[in-house]
Amino acid sequence: MSSLTEPLVALGFTQLEADVYSWLLEESPATGYRIGQALRKPAPNIYKALESLEAKGAVMVDEGRSRQCSPVPPDELLAHLDRRFQEDRQRAHESLSRRVKANGDERIYRLQSRDAVLARARGMLERAREVAIVDGFPGPLQEIAPDLEAAARRGVRVAALSYAPAEVAGVEMILHLDAANVLERWPTDWLNLVVDGAEYVVSNFEPNGGPVRQAIWSESVYLSWVYHSSLSAELILCGVEAELKHAKSLAPVRKRLRALHSLRAVEAPGYHNLRKRHDSQGTAP
Repeated sequence: MSSLTEPLVALGFTQLEADVYSWLLEESPATGYRIGQALRKPAPNIYKALESLEAKGAVMVDEGRSRQCSPVPPDELLAHLDRRFQEDRQRAHESLSRRVKANGDERIYRLQSRDAVLARARGMLERAREVAIVDGFPGPLQEIAPDLEAAARRGVRVAALSYAPAEVAGVEMILHLDAANVLERWPTDWLNLVVDGAEYVVSNFEPNGGPVRQAIWSESVYLSWVYHSSLSAELILCGVEAELKHAKSLAPVRKRLRALHSLRAVEAPGYHNLRKRHDSQGTAP
């Protein structure tokens, strides 16, 4: 597989379709017979590939007697494929969403790769409705920064406990009180996220973009609520203590505390869901 055809195969082309399209980019227009001779492939296979390429929007076929074939320019083809992918993705989302169980899955799952962790974190942020809290080392935090910003733009309250100075538009960035020492003591990176007190991911990576060491995800309502409570308390503590270092009176400290109050677990949808569950069983946390 050549470096020219490999990306086309990754986009869903067969190897023969990729070979035909790539050859046409340099030799068009050409008949199917000529293409078959040049590529040393049976004519029926070439005509089948051309028919598929035409359906994909990758080639144009002259309606004249010779049926000369020309490639659609790469930029136009890629734009067409992108639009089709987005349309297919939307249809798949609508179809699959109708099959999701109404009740959450209480089990705990292992995530085996860095990509799986980041994909799950991004999906969680897309699903967030009210509040998202993240605790992340600089590398992983930077990787999901656009997703944090996107959630904030939708009106989700997003806060992050960071270990190096950083800014993400719309996100409440709180520097850990002992950030430098934590980075020095801890040999790996971590990325922990809880959304709406309803689902969480806890993950640990090799440094510098390395693979995952350990990662779990769950939408257990109780466990998510407990973790939300813990992480929100740590963020509030770090935010208030940072304010105390510079405040000349208690007024700004109280103001800061009020601003961070909405991060508390009792304000999260997961907590309210947990209350409903216990209320229906005659108990309440």
